[in-house]
Amino acid sequence: MLTAYLGLCLLITLTPGLDTAVVTRSVLMRGTRAGLLTAAGCALGLLAHASAVALGLATLLARSAVAFEAIKLAGAALLVVLGVRALWDARRRGGTAPDGHADDRALGGDAAAVAGRPGRGERWAFAAGLLTNLTNPKATLFFLAALPQFLPDDPAGALPTALGLAAIAVAFSMTGLGLWALALGRVRRFVASPRFRRVQERLLGVTLIGLGVRVATE
Repeated sequence: MLTAYLGLCLLITLTPGLDTAVVTRSVLMRGTRAGLLTAAGCALGLLAHASAVALGLATLLARSAVAFEAIKLAGAALLVVLGVRALWDARRRGGTAPDGHADDRALGGDAAAVAGRPGRGERWAFAAGLLTNLTNPKATLFFLAALPQFLPDDPAGALPTALGLAAIAVAFSMTGLGLWALALGRVRRFVASPRFRRVQERLLGVTLIGLGVRVATE
């Protein structure tokens, strides 16, 4: 049974989702460290969902259409905000100085902001991942569907087993997203030209907005 659960966690980890998009944006905007912090935020949000299911608190969410829609729309709104911000950053990077060169303030605005206020940049990176998963009701529904199938019949051992299975899923998520952030951080060094960064921001902005609209309309 444990092997089947590990295979399921691996499959979910390898399937790109909302958390993958948010980690990608953090790495491309602020670097590998920001991506790792976003991955940690995603993992913590996933842990909250898993713990809620293990403790039996998520049953209300599954039965309440109003609560489900409220959380889903909150998550969709967050994705749209992140997408709009990415598009705004891409536009800012497109500024040019009178001599025809890219405006250093536009190109280095994010880096300067993070360098001057490292705590704020790191908090935003972590919060983006945390909120993305906290407002994603599909995470709760996944654990509601998966965990009961792997719990023992003994009521006394159900809660510790559920928490252990939840921790395994979170470990898979953190490992997968962390490795993705590290790999993308290496590639980022070779695609750091201002023009390419603008294209990246636009593509990510459109993707995040599209994901937000899709989540809201599903």
